Amino acid sequence: MLRSCLLGLGLVALACGHAAPPAAQSAGAPPASAVDAQPTTAPPASAVRALPELVKEFEAEGATDVERCQRAFIPVSTFKIPNSMIALETGVVEGPDTIMKWDHKQYWVDAWNQDLKFRDAFRVSCVPCYQAIARQVGDKVEQEWVTKLDYGNHDTSGGVDRFWLWGGLRISPLGQIDFLRRFDGNKLPISERTADIVRDIMTLDVTEKYVLRAKTGSTAPPQEPLELGWFVGWLELGERRVFFATLLDGHRSDVDPLPARRRVTERVLKDRGLM
Repeated sequence: MLRSCLLGLGLVALACGHAAPPAAQSAGAPPASAVDAQPTTAPPASAVRALPELVKEFEAEGATDVERCQRAFIPVSTFKIPNSMIALETGVVEGPDTIMKWDHKQYWVDAWNQDLKFRDAFRVSCVPCYQAIARQVGDKVEQEWVTKLDYGNHDTSGGVDRFWLWGGLRISPLGQIDFLRRFDGNKLPISERTADIVRDIMTLDVTEKYVLRAKTGSTAPPQEPLELGWFVGWLELGERRVFFATLLDGHRSDVDPLPARRRVTERVLKDRGLM
């Protein structure tokens, strides 16, 4: 299933669908959805209406049966956004160039097998780096901050260095968007310095037209029964913001979910003339 939520000033677009089978789906697939919303509010589930023009972008990635974006899932590495805030606010990490020491264990991602600056640990999504940060922060303080940031269901059960990977923490695509809007709107209880650093390390692309800030996240069996692929963030167009939360939790056998999560998001943004 591919779930995507795109938020702009005054418009929320929700496009959610089951993964299509290898054969082409029928033309009767239900439409994607959209809802008008004020820039400072999350979209109410009751306000969803049809936005058929988004369907073709999801058909291109093999996901067309529309469902809901309210169901909560484990955030996996998208939690590195709030966890970076926690690391900086608690002083466990001093700044973007703080060195995260490699523990000399061999990990499946080659980029993790070295000392990394904090900014680079975020960008290569270094799981052991952020697990080490969480252990330094500690159970009680992690719980306090997850609650203070009002992130997802606030559940940090399952271990201080695992709760966002295989534990109790859950957040929906709409919850991701709400959190990102509060972050960009300076409505989180964090310092301006912390906000600036996290915005900077989230930056994926800068052009004359826009700035793209985002974070991926993924998991797969056996740790989780579902194969999940998140891509959450926002597009800056001057003073305008377009927030998105894409979640792939099923796909055709010929679709690689990791590039698809970002690719389908950018397809929709480009189709709407935003990129």
